[in-house]
Amino acid sequence: MCKDHKKLNQLSATAICGNDISSSVLYVSALAIAFAGQYAWITLLIVSFVLFLFRRIYGEVVGALPLNGGAYNALLNTTSKSTASLAATLTMLSYMATAVISGNEAIHYLHHLIPALPIIPITIVLLGIFAFLAIIGISESAKVATGIFIFHLSSLLILGVFIIYFLTKNGTATFISNWHLPLEGGSITKAIFL
Repeated sequence: MCKDHKKLNQLSATAICGNDISSSVLYVSALAIAFAGQYAWITLLIVSFVLFLFRRIYGEVVGALPLNGGAYNALLNTTSKSTASLAATLTMLSYMATAVISGNEAIHYLHHLIPALPIIPITIVLLGIFAFLAIIGISESAKVATGIFIFHLSSLLILGVFIIYFLTKNGTATFISNWHLPLEGGSITKAIFL
């Protein structure tokens, strides 16, 4: 007898998928600003455009192979096992790099509230806690993912409202003066590349 599995509602399913993108906007923006300065918005537009171009591919792969290791499974069905293994290795490295950057950015934010915290050791502790939770088998909760998703979207909405408020009160003078500041790294192209 087949046991029916409880299905996610639309909000929970959207939250699980949307957390990657909405959280990326919040922590990658600061990194883009650090490297590209006043040209960070251009880098973010480029990334958005590239993601837009790949949307159908993402939808097809996730729809056909909705399991962890989607890149490996997709390539295993279309190329050699060695190519699929290389993609799986690069995907794991990408996940680890994302975890390190996310953890480090979170501790940087906390460091601004508690300056005595050493950033690198606390980042290692944070990553260790999440690694331990993964090892003991704690899986993602749809309710927690939904809460995080609503928090991310609320943060972005509040930021958007304050940007519009600031622009209506002060105009674009700040934007224009920032645009004309000298760039630390040299050229616009180098800033966008970095």
